[in-house]
Amino acid sequence: MDIEVIKQYEAIIAIIAGVFLCLFGYRIKKVAFVIIWFLIGYLLAQYIITDINIDEIWRQIIPIATGVLFGMLGFSIEKLCIFAVATFGVSTTIIEMLQLTDPLFIGLAIAAGVVVGCIATAMIKPLGIITTALSGAKLIAKYSVLQFSLEHYPYFILILGIAFAIGVVFQFKNCRHIE
Repeated sequence: MDIEVIKQYEAIIAIIAGVFLCLFGYRIKKVAFVIIWFLIGYLLAQYIITDINIDEIWRQIIPIATGVLFGMLGFSIEKLCIFAVATFGVSTTIIEMLQLTDPLFIGLAIAAGVVVGCIATAMIKPLGIITTALSGAKLIAKYSVLQFSLEHYPYFILILGIAFAIGVVFQFKNCRHIE
């Protein structure tokens, strides 16, 4: 199978997962944790294997396998998941939105994510809704920009903002009775 075809499937699946996370993330929080932890493992493995000289097919398989392992972990440890999802979502969104490359600013973005992660564990429902909406919106924005060859700015921020706002409003409106 051609790598470009795999990347197109990846983008379509990521956008669909982003829509579900954005609109139903808190309602399906166990599934959301699996998806988000899968993405954490997937992206972490992709980052790590960039400097390793391996066949292209293994560059696709290793991140998926790592994502599956992280996804299984995410299903079983809820409080840690909430902390990690909030930390990862906020940190990576800041890094991508501002296109940070300086290690100091990346460290500050991660620190901001950690603060939000700590707050999220104390205020699970509202921040669970916000972070799942943010994670979903980020997937939608990132893969829409890549899939449709849009310029990063302003389309990433515009799509991110609109999807995030819709996701937060929709979830708060539809999750009143869920604890």
